[in-house]
This record gives sequence, C-alpha cells and structure tokens, in this order.
Amino acid sequence: MAGGAKPGNGRSRAAGLDGLRALAVLAVLAFHEDLSALPGGFLGVDVFFALSGYLITDLLAAQFDRAGRLDLRGFWLRRARRLLPALAVLLVIVTAATAIVQPTELGSLRPALISAGTYTSNWWQALHHQSYFDLYGPPPPLQHLWSLAVEEQFYLIWPLVLAVVLARRPGRRLRAAIAWAGAAGSAVAMAFLYLPGSDPSRVYYGTDTHATALLTGSALALTWPLARLTAASGDLVRRLDMAGLVGLAVLAWAAGHFTGADPALYPAGLAAAALAAAAVIAAAAAPGTVAGMLSWPPLRWLGVRSYGIYLWHWPVIALYRAAAGPGAGSGAAMLIQAGAAIGLAASSWRWIEEPVLRRGLRVTVRAGVAALKASAAAARRSPAALAPLAIPVAMLAVACTAGYGILHPSAGPTLQQQISAGARISAASRASGNSRASNASTRTGGTRTGKAGTSKAGAGTARTGTTRTGTARTGTARTGPGPGALARGRGRAGRLDRARTPGQPPQGDRREGHRDRRLGDAGVCPAAAQPAARHLHRRGGQQAAERRPRGGAGPGPAR
Repeated sequence: MAGGAKPGNGRSRAAGLDGLRALAVLAVLAFHEDLSALPGGFLGVDVFFALSGYLITDLLAAQFDRAGRLDLRGFWLRRARRLLPALAVLLVIVTAATAIVQPTELGSLRPALISAGTYTSNWWQALHHQSYFDLYGPPPPLQHLWSLAVEEQFYLIWPLVLAVVLARRPGRRLRAAIAWAGAAGSAVAMAFLYLPGSDPSRVYYGTDTHATALLTGSALALTWPLARLTAASGDLVRRLDMAGLVGLAVLAWAAGHFTGADPALYPAGLAAAALAAAAVIAAAAAPGTVAGMLSWPPLRWLGVRSYGIYLWHWPVIALYRAAAGPGAGSGAAMLIQAGAAIGLAASSWRWIEEPVLRRGLRVTVRAGVAALKASAAAARRSPAALAPLAIPVAMLAVACTAGYGILHPSAGPTLQQQISAGARISAASRASGNSRASNASTRTGGTRTGKAGTSKAGAGTARTGTTRTGTARTGTARTGPGPGALARGRGRAGRLDRARTPGQPPQGDRREGHRDRRLGDAGVCPAAAQPAARHLHRRGGQQAAERRPRGGAGPGPAR
C-alpha cells in the first residue's frame, strides 16, 4: 500500500501506477462509505497488494542483479521510514479523539493499538472474529489496519525467501514459477479453509490465505521487470494496453458485483481480481494508452498520497458516525468525511511522509527542533514569530489526551462487548429452543381430558398404544384449564404468597432479577441486552408456558 519508487532511491516513478493507486483507494473509500454501487470496493485492497508485491520484488531483484546480494537491513529500514512515522501520528490522534468522542470504547482500543503497533492486526481480528463485512455497534476506528499488517508480514518474510531463491541463481522463468506457485498455493489454502455460509474472517485476514495478490504481483515483477515494461514499444505496448483495458473492466465488474458474503469470492473472486490487477499494472507501467489515462494529474496527486488517505479515511468515518449519529450516512456527510480524510492525508504527506522520505527521520526531527528554537528567539522581536510554536503545543495536548485515555479508560464493558455477549445469549436461546422442539417432535403422546375438563400429559403417562415413552414431561400444551385446575392454581399461588417474607419480591420478579444477574455476570448491561432478552422470551415463551401450570406457581407434579 505504500510501495513504489520513492524519491532518493535512484529509480524512476511510473506515473500510471500512481493513478492506479488513486483508483484503488477511492474504491476502498466508496466501500467504507457504504455506496451501494460498489459493494465490492474492498477489492481495492487487493489492487494495493498486487502493486506492493510487484514494486517490492522488482526493487529487490534489480538490486541483486546489480550488486549480487540483497541489502535486507537497508530494505527494512526504508520500509520503516516510509510507514511508521505517519502510522504513529495516526495512532496518537485517533486515541485522543476516541477519548473525547467515544470514551466507552477505550477499553477495546487498547488491544487494537498493540496489534497495530506490532503489525498483527489481521491475526488479532481473525482470532476475535471481528468481521470486516458485518459490523454491529460502533465501527472500530483501527479495523482497517489489518491490510497494513498483512503487507508488513509479507515485507518481512518474502525478502528472505527471495534471497534464497536468487542466491541459487535460477533462470528468470524458474524464479517467476516459484512466485506463481506461491500465489496458487495461497488461493488453494483459502479454498480449503473457507466454509460457505460461515464467517470468512480467518481466510480473509490470514496472511497465508490472502497472499495471492501479493505473490501475483511478485511473479509479474520476476516475469516483466519494471525496466522492461517502461522501455516497451510497438506491438508489445498495444498488447499490454489491451490486457490493461480488460483488467480494468474485470475490476470494475467485480467491484460492482461481489460482496463479502459471496462464497464465489473465496478464492475465485479474489484470484480474478489479483490477475486483473496484474494486467493493469503491466499496462500502467508501459508507455501506452492505459498509462496515459492513469497519469491524469488529479489521479497522480491522489495516488502519491494514497497511503495517508487509506490511513485516515476509516478513523474519520468511524469517529464521525459516532459523533453525528443517524445523520452520518447522508450524502453531505460522506463528502465531509472524504474531504477530511484527503485533507489529513495531504497534511501528513507535506509535513511527515515526504520530509522523512527525502531527508530521513533524524534530519527531519533536528530541522524541526531548530526551526522551533529560531521561532522562540525571534519572538523577542515580534510576538507573531511564536505562531509556529502552536503546532508542538497542540501535538503535546493531543498526546496527553491520548495517554490519559489509555491509562484511564471508562469502567464497565464496552458496547461492542455487550453486543457480543447478547449475541451469545441469543444463540444459546436458539439452540435450547431448537433442542426442545426436536425432543417434543419425537414424542407422540396425546392429551386426555379429566373430569374437571383439564388436558393432561402427565409425567410418564404419555403413551403410544401401550408403550410408555418415559417419565419426563412431554411439554404438550394444556388445551384449557377447568374450574378445578384454576382453583388448585390459585390455592398454590396463595400459599406461596403467604410463605414469602416481608419485602421478598414475587416469584416473577425473582426470575427477572436472576436474568439481570446472569446478564451482569456475562458483562452485559441489562438495558443494552433487551433485544436479545426479548428474542429469548419469544423463542422460549411457549415452552415455558407449557411447563408452568396456569395458576402461575411454577412447575409441579402432574395431576
């Protein structure tokens, strides 16, 4: 997502690839804005994966061909310089904003911060079943960082594998075949692990199962290096243009067709998107028509800042929705969110990313400190010179707010935890109801009408012919109580009421109290779990009525 030729590394920057980055990040932005026309906009992430795999592998292979070795330490330092400064600023600001806008979610933000800082967000979300496609409650502001975690893990492992492959000096075709085999293996692993109709989080977040696009880009780099594509001419350029146009058409169709719940996505849809992205990358790197279209200056401007746009867009959307409430999904709100994300990304590029890329982190920090000292010295002559000091003061305030929020999160379970616990209770209720219905359907006992007009299915008296079915209650509903049954029910209820000590709640109130205590033990606010409780009562109400005598005193022996 942040791959590409960068200033100062001696490589030319393919303008068409910047335009492709812009299209990819705009597709992801549209998906997160819930635009119905692009339900598959999340495939923009796979375009980023293919781009990163292509550019990183091309960089490493070109270095090995030139120097006969790989400088892995220098490679990893450049990756850290490119990615970490902007990410660190994002984490601090998002934490401070969450402490103000959503203080109850700070408890769940802690593990998200740890996994983001260690680039393990994808595995943390997979293990905790945080679905990327089905969100309940407030959207987690750092959920989108799973893709950066996948890329960083790829940046750590793939150069080691590539170093071994290149050291054995196989031919170019064999190098590419190894990468193509890895891409196919990742797709096969996804197909093997995915269960249609189940939560796809494991296969979607997993680095092993979602590496098809990354390795497809790597295989393309070993087949068609960037230097070869940029020097293409004649018939080759025309063929690449044709392939690129087909790839754009496939990506556009997939973005408007697939959803996260579509079983065909795993892995066929993702593999098709990876191959289509590879075709567009090859055409965008060559000097042809596709490259000319993607080199449109506004697209290039967005593409250069695509890393920052991706970093900022989802926290802006999540926090805006939390603050604005139901009106956050209007067209005007979407424009505000997109504009804020692009503005923050432009600021990040201007003041953080580009200076660090050009001069390095240490030099950039030293230059900033020197500028602040100069402003403080000039303030003796003109108070207006103190204006630049407002930036570090604001940054310090934000950092203090973030630190306070992390060290002093709001007590009690978060809304997301309450919703998860309520979902578990609802699932348990459904399973229990289905079990009772299954047991009842296997019994064939009838109802008998007594002298008082009551219908009974006594314990151990339900018969099919002459065979006794057991001693447990069958759960068959009474057809209607007679006068004797009502009198017996009222008598039993009266005896229970007289037996209660002063101040003791009625039987029904005690049952409600038990339910509330069970919800409290599960970490659920009883009020927040009302939908689940109502669902439980609807599914279990009939069975409970079947087990209780109409007198309301609770279950008793059959009469």
